[in-house]
Amino acid sequence: MASSLSAEAIMKSESFPGIKAGTARLEDILNGPSYRAVSQERWPVTPPSGEMAVDEWPPDAASVLVLGLHHPKDTPGLDRWDGGNTPGNRQLMEISDFLKQWFEEEHGIHASPLPYHTERGGLFLKDAAVLSGLGVIGRNNLLLNPNWGPRIRLRAILIGEKKLEPSRPVEGFTPCDACGDICHNACPQNAFSTGLYHRPSCIRQMDADRAESMPDEKNGETLFQYCRACEFVCPAGA
Repeated sequence: MASSLSAEAIMKSESFPGIKAGTARLEDILNGPSYRAVSQERWPVTPPSGEMAVDEWPPDAASVLVLGLHHPKDTPGLDRWDGGNTPGNRQLMEISDFLKQWFEEEHGIHASPLPYHTERGGLFLKDAAVLSGLGVIGRNNLLLNPNWGPRIRLRAILIGEKKLEPSRPVEGFTPCDACGDICHNACPQNAFSTGLYHRPSCIRQMDADRAESMPDEKNGETLFQYCRACEFVCPAGA
């Protein structure tokens, strides 16, 4: 039953254009490297418009459905902030809400779409995506999908009451082995100068991106685009 429900949920998710999906055990995600890491650095988070914080996860939540939206280089508008959110994020939120309703109406199972930020009740999406078979973590500290490389955006839905059969992690996909440091060299903030990812450097670039915002002539909203330099030079999934 769990196996067939997991397959059905993935098929339903992937009926949306540009979506790949997988499932993982919540316990495995919470025992993953991101949750085991100790970080002393926190940043204030401005939530995307229309996104609510989650104060508590459902006590019966045991599985996670992970969604990945393809975000190719030639569609930059998916990632352009326009009044507090992006079209790509809105699309993932709408799909998550649809799947929540589908789980409840078709299977009587409670499903809880999660916000993007861990500070607002989300979970570490890259760990979840790896465990759900959507890709591996590359040298650019991004999820690399076999088909799309790092050009993918993520969301997650907690599933309660019934445990979904977890997807198999990707095997035999090692795109960084012979790639060198092209993603490291592309970073405008030199965030990989020590060989490891330095998040504060990346935050500096994000702050600079916001400082270069411009008004949209049609509706007066503020538009800006976050840096994707390490994505665009990555040959994985190209």
